[in-house]
Amino acid sequence: MEYTIQKLANLAEVSTRTLRYYDEIGILKPARINSSGYRIYGQKQIDILQQIMFYRDLGVQLEKIKGILNEPDFDAVKALMGHREKLLAKRERMDILIANVNKTLDEKEGRAKMSDKEKFEGFKKRMMEC
Repeated sequence: MEYTIQKLANLAEVSTRTLRYYDEIGILKPARINSSGYRIYGQKQIDILQQIMFYRDLGVQLEKIKGILNEPDFDAVKALMGHREKLLAKRERMDILIANVNKTLDEKEGRAKMSDKEKFEGFKKRMMEC
């Protein structure tokens, strides 16, 4: 299926300005430009945009993403597996922090006691050194 810039922007929930910028910096070029001058995106571009969004969600800068995607030996399956691992680790950290907040609420409302050590579960040293 092919999409105009507006339809792809709506599908991916990004702005058309973002897609134009990605085109400008060479990270996501349209498949073609039609006779009316509209950018047209195909399946390959949709897959690339998804990868860009995965990397952006992990905090990777656009220049770094561009380098990764342009590597001759870039493996999309391997990249997706890496994304999944990072997301699972992020979810695990979030689950621990949510449990900590719940325990803290229980303590504040008099339903439970927390040790001083429990109050800091889920926090990593590097999180505090920012």
